[in-house]
Amino acid sequence: MRVAVLGATGPTGKQVVEEALERGHDVIALVRNPNGLKELQNDKLQVQKANIFEEKDLSTHLTGCDAVLSCLGTQPGFLGWSKITFYEDSIKPITVAMRLANIRRLVCMTSQCAKRTDGEPKIVTYFIRPLFFGNALKSMSAMETYLETECKDLEYTVVKPSELADKPSSGKPVTAVEGQWVPNGTLKIARRDVTKFMVDCIGNSDWLKKFVALDMTP
Repeated sequence: MRVAVLGATGPTGKQVVEEALERGHDVIALVRNPNGLKELQNDKLQVQKANIFEEKDLSTHLTGCDAVLSCLGTQPGFLGWSKITFYEDSIKPITVAMRLANIRRLVCMTSQCAKRTDGEPKIVTYFIRPLFFGNALKSMSAMETYLETECKDLEYTVVKPSELADKPSSGKPVTAVEGQWVPNGTLKIARRDVTKFMVDCIGNSDWLKKFVALDMTP
């Protein structure tokens, strides 16, 4: 399979690229700075400079791909006070470019509890949302709403991990739950376990048009 990876120079995106290559996929990493992936050398990897906000330019890079994997993200700002619109602003040109390139499959990443729901973990309601990541979560929520309402023609899966940990894969299947959060979860998951799940998704139809919360399996 030929896949395009957005956000490929970030800590999660790099692992998506590595995981996809290990499984034998042809990978096009679309980045702002190609030097960010110069340490990865593989005959199946192409690193191309692209602007995710330029629909026509992006579509030329996507042409011929079977799926798009996106790990795009942005900093939450000082104590979460900065206005953030990155997630809804970026998903719009990406989905337009996908249509221009005749691609339907999208696997992308937001976060657990992007949308407010009854019963969400109290640490999110009273600490994380108001003090640190509220504006980022609000932008992720707008992105999810856009996919749900404006992208019915696309086969998207939104992967929603808990806090990402920089440690090796657990070697276990992750706990995956449709919805905004995993009840009684650990609230921490290895990046590699998330990337394994994302790459799994492009080869099956288990989570089409779903929002999937991920956590470590106890």
